[in-house]
Amino acid sequence: MAVPRPGVQERILLHLRDYIDHADKVEVPFALSQMGIANAVAIARSNVPRAIAGMREQGHLIERQAHVTGVSRKRKAYFLTEDGANIANDIWSKVSTQSVRLVHPDGRSETLELAQALEATDLPLRHVDFLRYIDDTGTVDLSTLSAELIERDLSKHIEKQLVTSLNDLPKTRRFFGRENELQNMVALLEDQSSSILIPGIAGIGKTALAGKLVERFTHRRNLLYHRCQDWEGSRAFLEAISEWLSAIGHNDLSDYLAATPVPQASMAVNLIFEGLQDSPSLIVIDDLHKVGDETLISALRSLTLKVPELDDVGLVMFSRSFRMVVPESDSSGRIVTLVMPLEGLDQESSRQILTAMPNLEMAQFLHIYTLSRGHPLVLELINRGNVGETFHATLEAFVEQEIFSRLSGSEKRLLGAIAVFREPMPLEAIIGIEAETDLLDSLVEKGLARQADSENYDVHDLVREFLTRSMDESLRQELHANATVWYRSRHGIAAERIEYIHHLNESGDTDSLAEVLTAEGHGLVSAGHTELLGILRPLEREGFGPRSWCVIRELRGDILSIQGQWDEAEAEYNAAVPLASKHKMNRVLARLLSARADIAVKRGAMDDALEMHRKALEIQIALRDAVGAARSYNNMGYIYRRRKDNRHALEVYGNVEDLLEAEDNLELCDARIRLASAFLEMGELDRARDHAMLAFEETEDNGMDIYHARARAVLGSYYARSKENELAMQYYSGALEILSEQADPNSAVELEMLLGQVLSDAGRKDEAAEHYLDGLALAEANDFRMLQGELLARLGEVESDRSQKMEYLQRSLSVFRELGAVDRMREVQTSVHIAVMGH
Repeated sequence: MAVPRPGVQERILLHLRDYIDHADKVEVPFALSQMGIANAVAIARSNVPRAIAGMREQGHLIERQAHVTGVSRKRKAYFLTEDGANIANDIWSKVSTQSVRLVHPDGRSETLELAQALEATDLPLRHVDFLRYIDDTGTVDLSTLSAELIERDLSKHIEKQLVTSLNDLPKTRRFFGRENELQNMVALLEDQSSSILIPGIAGIGKTALAGKLVERFTHRRNLLYHRCQDWEGSRAFLEAISEWLSAIGHNDLSDYLAATPVPQASMAVNLIFEGLQDSPSLIVIDDLHKVGDETLISALRSLTLKVPELDDVGLVMFSRSFRMVVPESDSSGRIVTLVMPLEGLDQESSRQILTAMPNLEMAQFLHIYTLSRGHPLVLELINRGNVGETFHATLEAFVEQEIFSRLSGSEKRLLGAIAVFREPMPLEAIIGIEAETDLLDSLVEKGLARQADSENYDVHDLVREFLTRSMDESLRQELHANATVWYRSRHGIAAERIEYIHHLNESGDTDSLAEVLTAEGHGLVSAGHTELLGILRPLEREGFGPRSWCVIRELRGDILSIQGQWDEAEAEYNAAVPLASKHKMNRVLARLLSARADIAVKRGAMDDALEMHRKALEIQIALRDAVGAARSYNNMGYIYRRRKDNRHALEVYGNVEDLLEAEDNLELCDARIRLASAFLEMGELDRARDHAMLAFEETEDNGMDIYHARARAVLGSYYARSKENELAMQYYSGALEILSEQADPNSAVELEMLLGQVLSDAGRKDEAAEHYLDGLALAEANDFRMLQGELLARLGEVESDRSQKMEYLQRSLSVFRELGAVDRMREVQTSVHIAVMGH
């Protein structure tokens, strides 16, 4: 008789019930990770997020980032709440009395309650293990189990289940020919891990071929199809691949993106490479020509060089451009990317498309075939429109004359309304224009419009190009204006705001564009949406007032600065400064001076940075801008501390204290926390503690999570200095839990450094090194060069292997030398000397 087994969620609750004591620990067992839970309750790793989603919403468990034993990077871990623990206890009270038949190694069998069965075996079996091994008759055969087998089942890190992510792949109605091309691609990818670049003109069948290639590897490899869009940056691709890798069982890239608004290509590729180890996979990237983000191109270049080092991994890129954006061979001359241009279909395949012309004579067919050059989309349009009697010199002339010229004004208007949107849209998005929407079915039937799904419509890129090229400018602006109406009220996600900005620009509404950029531009950029640069770059001075133009130049500079293009960023800031000065935009001017000072600090030009901070400070004091003034004072203090000029540092920090005393403004919390951290580094421990504790209290339970985390981190550092390590770890752990849910990479790096220092002081050097390495990865990704140098120096301190120690110290020395941090450089040189002498 079958024994009822608890459901997945009940088994998860039972499993987590055994680990309630780990809720406050910095390092937790592998059993609390997604893979550990999957192993324990016998489900696929990719099913864990779904299984726990409802439990989290009901308040039965919480999720936080934690260091997992045996895993190199932080992972998501799960812990029962008090309510969850109570429910788990209730489940156990019912399950524990269920009967289980045990077959012992000596052949005897007995039937016991589950709780008794746990006591009747010497094997390391928990309740969930019994539930995992029990068969349909309620029997657990102990003779087939061993401690080693149980441990192996519980510690598996690699999930064998194949994962598919094909959300962007359009449905293909019909597919003809291409058997040779398809077979050549499959043979190459089966023979060795490699990359293939497939260029071809618009509508030639690249996407259809991509779909067929994916079919060939279904149930054989993990599959990812990603379609590039010209309004998206590299982050869209990296987020798609990170979700896919997480489903396979590798969370590193997902964790990295969560902590990094602007990912670094080299770091992302390394994490992708690690995730594809032992994972047979095929990555298909379509419409590569649309990519204008150098970060993504750089990532793909690096990835093509790494793919041959993997097993059973293929990268296939489809592009309208024939330009080699990825390397054809590596430095040794080995071919890493095979280029396979896609030409038109052969005559037989072309004739199969022309189903509406069954009695077509050979002469007529050859005329159509010559005209279309075997272009499948054009053949499809000819077939549906039953045209092709007239000879035209070019394919383009044919499409415009034989297809678009035959459309009525209403059809053109409706098709244009769909075409100006850059993504599939519902019908209600276009009803604002005077167009007969009942014509839509006819346009779909002719192949000019596409029904992306049950509700949304779009057009093929080739149709969009021909249509917009021939569209009257006044109609184009009117249709884009209609699109702005759709997006104007949509504030849900940043991508919709960027689309709103795009359509405002295309509609020629420069007044509204300037207004939105001024109000929302800085927020979008600070959140890492650097794809906004694609809209900002082509903008010209004409049409914008001086104030708006100043903000546009500033936003360009901010994005370029984030991307590490400091020369170009400075050029934008330098162009904006005279405008801000002339038109008395004093707050903007102070902001520009501070931004230029930040670049000067990164370059090690401390005198220039101080001078610009002073100028910004004069403006902020005149404006009674306490928040800005406190920020400038803190920045100046940082520079003085770098120079070991503590007298001047304490002087400017005293000014910050005066501002904090005089102003009752929660926006000054950031200044107070930075001040507390500075005092701590200078040995002013009492002042540091007082400010940190006040910041802790001010930011508790009022939605200022990041500031609260940073206040916790400073308090943790204070207690670490006071040798109260348990208290320090308590504050650090609380800060880490908050920051794991936020995108504040600078604070996350500093916190990793602080955690490492506490562990180092406690003699736990290996664990300290792990935190330093995590911090270094974030610092490199965000170009925090000073922090990079500090972390490398600290890695040199805790590393026991002499050659590795020297490597870390030398790298640290190089960073400080480039920055011009002379004093810190001398300190590291002393450490190098000590390492050389073997002390």
